Amino acid sequence: MNKLLAFALAAAAIAAPVTMAYAHHSFSMFNPDVEDVIQGKVVRWAFNSPHTFMIIEDAEGVVWAFEGAAPPSLLGRSPQMTGDTFKTGDEISVVSCPLRDGRNGGAAGVFVTADGTAYNPSDAGCRANQRIANWPAWIAKGYKSLEEAKAGEGIK
Repeated sequence: MNKLLAFALAAAAIAAPVTMAYAHHSFSMFNPDVEDVIQGKVVRWAFNSPHTFMIIEDAEGVVWAFEGAAPPSLLGRSPQMTGDTFKTGDEISVVSCPLRDGRNGGAAGVFVTADGTAYNPSDAGCRANQRIANWPAWIAKGYKSLEEAKAGEGIK
């Protein structure tokens, strides 16, 4: 009986981190079918594990927070993102998939800087990164959502 209990405890100890990892990576709080553009100034670029966060303030003074991928994955992307890529006060457009509960934030999909550089901070919670080549031009045209961009570009 003691061997069976020891085996059960060992199996539970091995399974617990795997179960927690899957639970941690749920994207159910984000709406992946909506892509919105929020423009503002960087308040903080938190290049922290397990997830990065872009915090911006829009023109009306509303603060927004966007969750991105873990720092190690951003180091290998092109263009690369580091802890120094975005500075407080930088103008930025964030394409995100909003939080389902309506709070000010979402899953980061694309960051577009004032010079038109597009960065991919996505951690699969938002599919906007699949349109990273399109978003800088769409933002320049004034589109504030994927819905507006599709209508304006004649995309179904």
